[in-house]
Amino acid sequence: MNAMEHGNLYKSELEVKLQVLVSEEAIAVRITDYGGGKQIPEPVKPDLEAKLAGLQSPRGWGLFLIENMVDQMTVQTDETHHTLELVMRFKE
Repeated sequence: MNAMEHGNLYKSELEVKLQVLVSEEAIAVRITDYGGGKQIPEPVKPDLEAKLAGLQSPRGWGLFLIENMVDQMTVQTDETHHTLELVMRFKE
């Protein structure tokens, strides 16, 4: 959803590419969109109290949640694309 909304701005002619890589140690998912040319901001921990009080937008959880649900998150950006790689390890 983030790639469709923030990367491709819901332009239906732009694809979101998904790539899944699996090994005995981990699974990696790469999501590539057309949001290049600008950096993806660092995930910021949402302030739940401020959101509930209406002082912050109720939105803005995406990257924070994604980063905290995986073992590793990396971002690559070029002039055309953003690629987010999410790695989940099977073994510690």
